[in-house]
Amino acid sequence: MSGPRWFERHRMEWIAETLRVFGFINRVHLVRKFCLSVPQASADLNRFMKRNPGAMLYDKTQKMYVVDESWRRTRELCS
Repeated sequence: MSGPRWFERHRMEWIAETLRVFGFINRVHLVRKFCLSVPQASADLNRFMKRNPGAMLYDKTQKMYVVDESWRRTRELCS
């Protein structure tokens, strides 16, 4: 069944695009955009980090994931 895979892939692409454009993301963004539960949003962010090591770091003071600028530059070159 390809349904869940498509939705997951779509969310991963959206996370990457959000990081590229805005430079940060948090769970609330995913919850609001995709009507996800907080645990599912956390799982998606963790899955993204595993698939894209070094792409983002968690900023504890701002409570958000911040893009690594070198990753961002390589994504802009590919776009």
